[in-house]
Amino acid sequence: MRALAGAAPQRGIAALEMVLVLPLLLLFLAAILFFGRYLSYYTTAQKAAHDAVRYLATVSQREMKTPSGAGGLTPVARIAQMIGQQEMAGLHPGPSGADVWIDCTPQPCVGIFIPTKVRVVIQMQVTDELFAPFSGPFLGAGGMPLWVEVSMPYLGQ
Repeated sequence: MRALAGAAPQRGIAALEMVLVLPLLLLFLAAILFFGRYLSYYTTAQKAAHDAVRYLATVSQREMKTPSGAGGLTPVARIAQMIGQQEMAGLHPGPSGADVWIDCTPQPCVGIFIPTKVRVVIQMQVTDELFAPFSGPFLGAGGMPLWVEVSMPYLGQ
């Protein structure tokens, strides 16, 4: 087909449109993949915290009163912390990894008191390793914080 007289040639318009639209499409792709990964990490952290708090809430009162040797957490609280850490071990959220905290209410889990409530908190910074050049300006250098907290009444006998 020949162009009409006086009409501008249409060569290269598709390439120009692609150059204009491609960065936006890559940005959307990076966002979708990052938030999919973020939600996957959230569900894994939620399950890990739930498993750890469920274990800690059901141990016997004798085990809960067992004092720690170094003045820190009781042995069962350390086991609950390890449950959370082991379930989070396969994830790679970023350079800092995941932190698991154990808390007993109204007193700390040190082996003297029986708690009324136990709580597990998992915290991490999720960074985007795949599309860092695109997502870096939006997420910042530290990544996006992820915080999961699960509480349960202590049910030990």
